[in-house]
Parts: sequence; C-alpha cells; structure tokens
Amino acid sequence: MSLNSSAFPPGHVLPAQPAAHGIGKRLVVVMGVCGSGKTTIAEGLHNELGWPWLDADTLHDADNIAKMRDGIPLTDTDRTAWLERCHAWLRSCAENRTGGILACSALKRAYRNKLCAQGLHVQFIYLHADENTLNARLNTRTGHFMPPSQLPNQLDTLEPPHPDEAAWSLQTLHQPAETIAQIMGLLKASKN
Repeated sequence: MSLNSSAFPPGHVLPAQPAAHGIGKRLVVVMGVCGSGKTTIAEGLHNELGWPWLDADTLHDADNIAKMRDGIPLTDTDRTAWLERCHAWLRSCAENRTGGILACSALKRAYRNKLCAQGLHVQFIYLHADENTLNARLNTRTGHFMPPSQLPNQLDTLEPPHPDEAAWSLQTLHQPAETIAQIMGLLKASKN
C-alpha cells in the first residue's frame, strides 16, 4: 500500500528535489539514545540536502508518550506500531523518490531490521557520546516529553550497530555543524 504525505505530520514530506551537493537521494536514519543529537543533526541534514525529514517521536501514540513522560520505559510491544509507522514513512519517501531523513532511536538491531523491512535500503548514522555529555544535554533540554531519568534504560537497551549493518558511527562531542559536515562528506564519498 502506498502512503501519501497526508498520513504524516505537515511539512515533513516534500516534493522531490534535485540532487543536492551531488548526493543521490537515499533513506537515512539518524539513530542513538536520547540526548545524542538525532533531531538537531537530522534537521541540519534536511537544511543541507532539501530531503524530507521527520522526528520519529512525532509518530508515537498518546499511550507511549504518557508512559515516557511518567518515566516508564517502553517495551518491544509498545514500540511495534511506532516502528511500523516509521517504516511506512521511509517507504513513502522511497516510493516518492524524495530521499528521507528520519531521526529515530532505533536502539535494537531488531528495530533497525523493521525499519529496513520489505527491502528498503537505509543508511544508519549512529550518534553517540559519553554518559556525562548525554546527561548534561538532557538536563538543559526543554519541551520534550522524555525525562532525563530514562537515559540509563536507553543505554541498557541500546545495541550499537554491528559491522554487517549499513551504519556509520559518529561521536557527537563537537558542534552540530561539524557533525553535519562529517556526514555530508560520508554521503558524498559513499555509493549513491
């Protein structure tokens, strides 16, 4: 089934754009635990490339958001429908040939496999930092439903990508612009 852009939050699925910076359109998932910089980096890549982007947190249902807000870790079952919605958005981008950038925790290999279901080719960008840096970011973040107390659970749940997964691992201790420039270089150097 083909999904159109009306199935997702407004402003996140755009008309097809010409290739930016000589980089062919593809599907990118910016992943990592809370505080790793996923949303900032995904939006920065969108600004550079013009591809649609989406913060996967906007696809959580009200029950999941309430649980996280209350400091209750999500289970695999809680995440199932959310991952299906994330996959549907990526599939829509692939079908519309727009490219797409998804900011999504994708903490477990099984979750990443669900995002790549039905033969989707996804480049994962795994952002990570030390726990002190992550805590400092979370304690100064405003307007997000995920409390900093959830970081230990996310770190316990995290399965960093294995060498056989299509993933680049980047430490995000620098300014976001530096991380975005590094990713742009990797995208240019990699096969389109």
